[in-house]
Amino acid sequence: MAFPLVTVLTAAPGVISAAADIIRAIRDRKKTDNKSDLEKLSDLEALAEQQALLIEELAVNNRNLALAVRNNRIIAIVSLILATFAVVVSILD
Repeated sequence: MAFPLVTVLTAAPGVISAAADIIRAIRDRKKTDNKSDLEKLSDLEALAEQQALLIEELAVNNRNLALAVRNNRIIAIVSLILATFAVVVSILD
C-alpha cells in the first residue's frame, strides 16, 4: 500500500499557515486585555483545541510519510536483489 508523497507534502503549507494564524491570534489576544477572565479562558480553550487538531494532523502526515519512505526502501532492496540475480543469471548463461 503506497501513499502519495505529493499529497502529504502539499498539506504542509496549509498546516504551517494554520499554525501561523494561531500564533497571530494569540498575539492579537494578548494586546486586548479588556475581556473578562471567562472569555479569555474560553478563547484559550478554543485555541488549544485547534492546536491539538493541528498536532494530530501533523502526526498523521508524518506517519504516512514514514510509511512511504519505508515502502520505498523495501522496493529498492527487492529491486537490487532482483537486479543482482538477473546479472548473475546473464553471466552464467
